[in-house]
Amino acid sequence: MASFWFRCFFIAIFGFYRTSGFAEGSQPAVVAYYYPWYHAGDWTRHEYVESPILGEYGTDDPSIAEKHVDWASQYGIDALFVSWWGSDTLTSRHLRSGFLKAKNLSKIRYGLYYETLGILDETDGKKDGIVDFSQPGPMQQMVSDFIDLKANHFGHEQYFSIGGRPVVGFYVSRVLRNFEHHHLDLLEQAIGVELFTIGDEAFFGDQAEPGTAHNGLGVFDAYSAYNMFEPRKVIEGDSALSFQSREAFPIFRDWARETVFFPGVIPRYHDFRGHPRMLGTPDDFLTLLEAAGMIAKSGKQVEGVPSMIFVTSFNEWWEGTSVEPAEEYGEAYLQKIREFKDNCR
Repeated sequence: MASFWFRCFFIAIFGFYRTSGFAEGSQPAVVAYYYPWYHAGDWTRHEYVESPILGEYGTDDPSIAEKHVDWASQYGIDALFVSWWGSDTLTSRHLRSGFLKAKNLSKIRYGLYYETLGILDETDGKKDGIVDFSQPGPMQQMVSDFIDLKANHFGHEQYFSIGGRPVVGFYVSRVLRNFEHHHLDLLEQAIGVELFTIGDEAFFGDQAEPGTAHNGLGVFDAYSAYNMFEPRKVIEGDSALSFQSREAFPIFRDWARETVFFPGVIPRYHDFRGHPRMLGTPDDFLTLLEAAGMIAKSGKQVEGVPSMIFVTSFNEWWEGTSVEPAEEYGEAYLQKIREFKDNCR
């Protein structure tokens, strides 16, 4: 017990998050995935089962972004990882016209989550869910995209960085083939920026351990998992807590022992595609945050790199993973993030 309180005191005085701009604290930083893809009054692209307090909002509205930023910063979310689908896409336009024009943006950091599969799938000549970097197309497209990211985001005063290196996540990077660290070196040379890269690699099957993963040790600076959900592994009656505790966290522990790993949690899951539904309560969510926090803090550490956990998601309403306030549960999930962050104050 004494060592725990000494650690809290030490972190409170010196901080582990200075290189990223995060607030000091004893708990890992919390980063939530954020989606700027909603049209005001028209959410018919997919079904959804819960009712956001803000209604069917548009993410091109700065006032909506301001409310999101207020909620996130008030309840202990340190950064938002924003989904990005390309330079002239809906998410990019809404990001510019909505989120980046929020008057209170100084309250939070943001980073970009590069939608690797959606952007690159056909650039190797096939649309097959695999991106083959032995073909020139994927690399050419990635360089073009990152030139845009450098011009419009990496220099922003609120952009999330580690050690001065802009942070970029790569969604389902596990679909990449013939992809090695030198591809990232070439990307950095092309744009003249040294990046901090996070690969979405941990999953089931071959991806359960870094030693057998398609893009395992040595490619990215750090690793995570956007959503550890596999319909065939869901047992009748599973909650988000029981499923992740049984299926996801053992894999996270294996990755954390060998890599810089940022575990992720989902509060509940109800996919519009008809996958099995996993319910969750705010108290369950707090338990998940605490378990993920222990994995983050006990895993491999690198000087200057903060411990982090990812929350899937702030506002992915169509998969039912949102912590954004809703009519059904109010601000209860956000309150649990605040409770988690305040754990040893």
